[in-house]
Amino acid sequence: MVDVVIIGGGPAGVSAGTVLQRKGYKTCIIDTQIFPREKLCAGVLTVKSIKLIQYIYKNLNFGDMDMRDIHKVELLYNGKIIGKYTVDNAYRVINRTEFDNELLKYYKSVGGMVFEGQKDYEIVYDKNVVVLSDGKKISYRVLIGADGINSKVRSYVGRSWKASVLCFEKFIPNLSGEDTIKIDFSGILGGYSWRIPGKDRIGVGLGEFYIRGMKKRPVRYKKIFESQGISDINNIKGAFVSFGNFVREPVKNNVLLVGDAAGLVDAMTGEGIYFAVESGWQASLAIIDYFKRNVPLITYIRRIEKIHKKMREQRVYNKFLYVPIFQWISLEHFRKNPEFVQSVLDDSISTYHMRYTKEIRRNKKFQVICDEACRS
Repeated sequence: MVDVVIIGGGPAGVSAGTVLQRKGYKTCIIDTQIFPREKLCAGVLTVKSIKLIQYIYKNLNFGDMDMRDIHKVELLYNGKIIGKYTVDNAYRVINRTEFDNELLKYYKSVGGMVFEGQKDYEIVYDKNVVVLSDGKKISYRVLIGADGINSKVRSYVGRSWKASVLCFEKFIPNLSGEDTIKIDFSGILGGYSWRIPGKDRIGVGLGEFYIRGMKKRPVRYKKIFESQGISDINNIKGAFVSFGNFVREPVKNNVLLVGDAAGLVDAMTGEGIYFAVESGWQASLAIIDYFKRNVPLITYIRRIEKIHKKMREQRVYNKFLYVPIFQWISLEHFRKNPEFVQSVLDDSISTYHMRYTKEIRRNKKFQVICDEACRS
């Protein structure tokens, strides 16, 4: 018997488990994979993510990881540079395989149990039991679904939800010491392609709004990767992600959803780690209140309302960046107003110190563009 079973060993689940363990509750994590495992992700930590991670994972040493702080950012369209920026708040590029494994090791160090490689586990919700692949049964008081975009637990919560963006990524060696994050908006429907240099490798990928029946998609993707110097596309990894589409009520009975399982991803940039860690933390606090004072678990929704509010705002304003009819106008505005982009990169994306709404309202010309996009 444990207090909390967590399905999924990514940052969302591990963060929830770490906080609960520190408060004296017995938890275990169940994951289908064996760590370290590969994870499709651009692997960028913003300042807000780093601060939250350092708050939860006391004395976690980033210096022991394969990571690199990047201050240079370029925005492009059709391979042409729209703007070059040097940010004050560095974007930290990490190896997600190593990063996730280090967080899981930290969780174990505070007493957490981990059952890896559980391909055939079964959750018996009406009995509050998880049956592992070898038949071992684990009883729980609360269950957290942190099992990613293809969450099994989400089907129990019973909310209608669909992933909206298809992503592909491949890593190549960083032989020339590249030090600039490059984002290109051309050739992509409702998304962008990226080239993000880490310490020893470069992540090359793309994320596009998914529409069934787009037969020319593979040809376009091949051209995008070839333009980045990748001719062999056989080993490119792919996955669906959420992009502004979240589960409105991620709680049912004694089951909560966190991170990607709840669809919590920044609807402007696609950043997921911050909301994953934040939702895991808030889930743990809601569970502690439930255990200590019998406060209903449904209060978890109130705790993550700030995430939902931010995502609703982002979903409104991402139109100006990803809807084709407005995109070229927006990008031209970016080209002519580098100080606006610089401020967004430092104060909105990296830190959330400035809401996108307020940042846009400060720039009167761009407010007009956004108003047109929002009315369409």
